[in-house]
This record gives sequence, structure tokens and C-alpha cells, in this order.
Amino acid sequence: MTIATTKYELFTISGAPRPWRVALGLVAKQLDFDIRVLDGSKKEQKAPDFLALNPRGRTPVLKRGDFVLTESLAILSYLEKEHPSPPLFGTTSEEHARIWEVVSEGQHDLNDAASALLRPLFFLGQDDTNEEVRRAALAVKCELHRLEQRLAGSPFLVGMRMSAADCVCFPHVRLILRATERFPEVTRRLELGPFGAVYPHLAKWIDRIEALPGYEKTFPPHWTAA
Repeated sequence: MTIATTKYELFTISGAPRPWRVALGLVAKQLDFDIRVLDGSKKEQKAPDFLALNPRGRTPVLKRGDFVLTESLAILSYLEKEHPSPPLFGTTSEEHARIWEVVSEGQHDLNDAASALLRPLFFLGQDDTNEEVRRAALAVKCELHRLEQRLAGSPFLVGMRMSAADCVCFPHVRLILRATERFPEVTRRLELGPFGAVYPHLAKWIDRIEALPGYEKTFPPHWTAA
């Protein structure tokens, strides 16, 4: 297996939250990597050459030489062992546990709430007249409020430096912000925008992460083209 001097390759779909987590982890650790963006509309993640990397046909996939790894949390854990500094999972038992606490909430509660809201807005053409959209917005507001409270006392979700908690939660929050940019009137009526006015700490946190060197590589290319 050859991995020692090989640059990382990250296979992703533009805007997909789970591979975006990994890209942010690579940026936070200041690692050199190339992004391979698959076209989800063309089902490139189901093509034979990609299925040879991940038979489940989904992203992310991290490749380094002959080493191939799937699943975002497994990849972040691998990067932590392979490149311990700067740490993504803390340096003390308490910090490690707090990071995993937020990672778990992001993986489940935030992901579920954001998906329930964003899918009908982005892909089904629904708006705030839909009862399911209104119900999903309530769940999203609850999750964003929790994150807003965390950021009231520190620049990142767990303490003074970026961690796996930020990597996991950021893509979902940034996608919600994208929704407020795309559908300002709908999200205003849902009390999610203007985003910076409703969630000032989250807005500053987004700015902080987007200012990281290399962040631009993680930005969904189809947003730039839109």
C-alpha cells in the first residue's frame, strides 16, 4: 500500500454535507488535497469506476495512494490519528467528550431538521404555505438556537479552536443560510432570516470558517455558477 507521499483525493458531490465535513477537516488540519466533484444529476456516484472505490455508491470517499476510506466520521477520525496536530477531537477527556456530544447532535438532530426543511425548499418547490415546511422550520430554529447559545461564549462550537464539531455542523448551517439567500421572503416568514440579524453569533462563526486558508476549495462550485 502506497500512501506516504501521496496527496489526498476527496470525492464529493457539490453541496453535499457529509463530504463537505471532510473537506473542512482537511482545511482545518492544513493538509494538501484535491477535490473530485461528481455530478449527482448524472449519477456519477453510481458509475462503475466510482463503485470500485465505494460499492455503496455515495460520497465522501477519501483516497491516498492505494488507501481508500468512506464515511465522513471515519475519515475525520483517520485524519486525527494520521495528523494529530492541530487536533479535531480535543486534547483533554472533557473536550473530547464535548466535541463528540456536538458531533452526535449534528449527525442526527441538526441533519434531520435541516434535511426536512431544505429538501422541500430546494427540490420540491414548496414554501411556507406547506405545513411540513413550517414544522421543519420550527425544528431548524430549535437546533440553530442551541448552536447560537454555544457560540455566545466562544469562537467555535467547543472552545477556542475549530474541531470536528464545527466540521460536522457547518455544512448544514451553511445550507440553511443558502436557503435564506435563495428564498429570502419565504425564510423571513419562517423567522429564519435575515440570517445575520436572527443568528449573529452563527453568522460570525460562518465568516470565521470561510476565512480559513483553503476554505474556497470546499465551497460548492454550483453555487458560484448559479
